[in-house]
Amino acid sequence: MRRVASLLAALVVPLALACAQPAAPAASRASTPSAPAPTPATPATAASSPTAPPAPVAMRFGLNSPTAYVTPAWVAKEEGFFTKYGIDADLVVMQSSAQLAPALISGEIPITLSAATGIVNAALGGSDLVLLGGYANQLRFWFYARPEIDGVADLRDKQIAITRRGGGVHQATELALRRNGLDPDRDVTLIQVGSTNDSLTAMLSGAVAAGMLSPPGMFRADDQGLRLLLDTGDYHYPFILQGIATSRSWLAKNDDLARRTLQALAEGLAFAHQHKERTKEIIGQYTRVDDPALLEKTYTALVPGFERTLRAPPEALLPDLQSLAEEVPAAREARPEQFLDSRLVDELDRGGFFQRLYQ
Repeated sequence: MRRVASLLAALVVPLALACAQPAAPAASRASTPSAPAPTPATPATAASSPTAPPAPVAMRFGLNSPTAYVTPAWVAKEEGFFTKYGIDADLVVMQSSAQLAPALISGEIPITLSAATGIVNAALGGSDLVLLGGYANQLRFWFYARPEIDGVADLRDKQIAITRRGGGVHQATELALRRNGLDPDRDVTLIQVGSTNDSLTAMLSGAVAAGMLSPPGMFRADDQGLRLLLDTGDYHYPFILQGIATSRSWLAKNDDLARRTLQALAEGLAFAHQHKERTKEIIGQYTRVDDPALLEKTYTALVPGFERTLRAPPEALLPDLQSLAEEVPAAREARPEQFLDSRLVDELDRGGFFQRLYQ
């Protein structure tokens, strides 16, 4: 039987303060006290500016991580791209796609950034959740361990932190273990801790031996003497790590709003690629990091690897289906395309929208 347990909060709270980066609660607002900066006259903005901004629509927009992986959404908020497309976005942080799927199903959050795993799993279970696109299409996390761990093989019979069962971190952890000869169901115990920031805290406290991290937390791990075991990016493993998901029922009633949301995110993505220094400021604002060297490392590790469009390749869903096939019989016959609705992204692409953002 799969051994996945929940870590007691008492193990991680004292060290959370020491890490100087508090973990986000299960559902918390990501907005900060500062007002969105005025939209600069960039090529990205000028190329696609609508003649008149639509009337603002209040909308809760989900984030599947409190880390810099969600930078395009942060930029879209702070640089006014959501506002430009008539969206008063309330950014709401949750900790994994497994948590976001129920929020989408209930309508608590109409549209969100999410790894594909939770969306595919929910759809196989009968929900109408669907992916509209994505911008991070490889499974990339950094596997760290306590200093006494020399390699992945040394993790046998040890406890390893994951964020939530069924999320991208869980998938990355299982991939790393299997690629190095360990069975994640029998050879280790996986501990659900909440976020990658909590994984770092748990490692530093000695509560777990290892865990997947992402920037900027991974650079704190370096400073604290934790050992980098591997970068899953070296596997070039196709996986929709940052997808854009909603429900088909919401999409049917909000086609134009969904399109405008994609446009705002695409402009945030283009801005992040083109305006490094301002993007680093925004990352620092949301991650509460003011170390210039740390922000430089964070930007360099993530943003250049983001796609330049919002196209999610169907083949990137195959790993999720293969992983679920053992426990979910419906996954064995499912096709990746049935979990994607690329119509809006295709329309924007055919109209030259993405291309104009980079001119």
